[in-house]
This record gives sequence, C-alpha cells and structure tokens, in this order.
Amino acid sequence: MAKFVYIKNSNHKFFPLKEKDLIKAEERIGFKFPPELREFYLEVGYGFLKGNNENSISRLMNPVTIADITLREGIYEYDPDLEWIYEEADKLVFYEVNEGVYLTLDLNDTQRSSVHFFDNKIADSLESFIKKVDEDNEYFLI
Repeated sequence: MAKFVYIKNSNHKFFPLKEKDLIKAEERIGFKFPPELREFYLEVGYGFLKGNNENSISRLMNPVTIADITLREGIYEYDPDLEWIYEEADKLVFYEVNEGVYLTLDLNDTQRSSVHFFDNKIADSLESFIKKVDEDNEYFLI
C-alpha cells in the first residue's frame, strides 16, 4: 500500500472514504471495484484533481456515483452521454472529465486496469493515469 500517498500532499481536493461505504457500493453493483481503484479509495479517497483548465471538472468519482452510473439509476437513468460506454460490458466509468465526458477502467484485467478515453487507451494502469493527470489533468485531450 501507500503507492498513491504523494497525491494527497498536492493541490487536489480529496475526501476520505470508509471501507464500509466502498463495500456497500460493490454490493449494489454485484462485483468488486478493480484492485487499483479500491487501493486508491482506501488510501486517498475520491475527489477533484486540480489542473490548468478551471472549466474542467476532473473528478475521480465516489463509489456511490459509480454504482448509480453502472446501474443507470437516479440522474443517470436516461443520460445519453453514457450510451456509448455500455455497448461494451467490460468498462467501468470512474472519472468525469467534464459534464457528459467520462473515462473508464477496463474490467478485464484483474490487477492493473487500463484507463480509456472513449476507445483510446490513455494509460496502462490507474497508477500511471494518476501520475500523468497529476502533471496535466488534460494530457489525454491532445
């Protein structure tokens, strides 16, 4: 553990997460979150990554929101921006770039989940994504 500790000491805004809340969200969706995401949640939490673009949301979502999106409940029930994501069942929305623009994790890899921006793989793992986004929160838009 402690591979994400450096990000807590930055300009980003994170909120702590209790393991029981993580487990409740996993029970709702019927599977465990990828190991790296679980590790990040338990070590750092969830929240906003500050970047150069003040109009960017750059939010690593909390488990409840991810469950709502995955199950298409609440405000996400009829969200047309999510249609393309669930054409493939092996993707998990975890990060909001801007309103209606999301990043996903590949659920096929059991240890290190690659990060995707639409159909483009932008990082081999969550750890690599966090390091890159810590330097430039919109590096993948280029």
